[in-house]
Amino acid sequence: MQKSYENSIYGKLYIIPTPIGNLDDITIRAINTLKEVDIIYAEDTRETLNLLKKLNITKKVESCHKYTEMLHLEKIINILKSGQNIGYVTDRGTPLISDPGNYIVENAIKENITVIALPGASALLPALNMSGLSNERFLFYGFLDSKPNIAKQELINIKDIKYTIIFYESPHRIERTLNLMLNVLGDRKIAIVREISKIYEEVIRDNISNIIKICDKIIGEIVIVIEGSKEEEKNINYKDKIDELINKGYSKKDAVKEIADCYNISKNKLYNEYIKEH
Repeated sequence: MQKSYENSIYGKLYIIPTPIGNLDDITIRAINTLKEVDIIYAEDTRETLNLLKKLNITKKVESCHKYTEMLHLEKIINILKSGQNIGYVTDRGTPLISDPGNYIVENAIKENITVIALPGASALLPALNMSGLSNERFLFYGFLDSKPNIAKQELINIKDIKYTIIFYESPHRIERTLNLMLNVLGDRKIAIVREISKIYEEVIRDNISNIIKICDKIIGEIVIVIEGSKEEEKNINYKDKIDELINKGYSKKDAVKEIADCYNISKNKLYNEYIKEH
């Protein structure tokens, strides 16, 4: 059990969100914490030093990004055990949310070190609020895998979820990702929210198929918000879907495999049922 503000012989690890665009997004508490910690570990020291300069804060900053997190882990734990407080920041937004910091937090907790996460800037909630889709229940997924076949399977695994789903994406992958979503999830309502809290902030609301037509114009930091599944599995006619693919030129075997993959069902069972009907 952690009681965040009780005295401890160890230092505390502060997870500090930083602005994702507009500098005014930083909280007074984040500014005060950056001033008070003994050392700051940062995903990109250049970004953090520029931020500290704008805030008139002079502080020792050490590098710790996703490729070196494990390398710095022992040193960070030792600093905390010596009684010094550490602030951890990433380039923009909240650490650990599709950003480094998970290993540090996990191991600090194992060593009974107090971890305090400050509320603050993050892209996913503003994007959800502006999407026009249901905010009542949602799933934050983050980035899909960079390999298309794995990304497709990830989408298959979550295709039946009824809640709004939030993804992060980069401009050079947006067309590929939207096409995967269209093929696996169907032509759902979607919102592309980009450059949140910056001067070029923009929200594009439409169906996936329509947004694909203009995705070459979508640049910057991108959040994809997509509506949850509305399709009941019992109403899906798999045989009709197989026939549709066969009519498009698929072999019977490939059509069955494609539908089985898309709906996460047994390929052999589906094939046997299809053969009985034909």
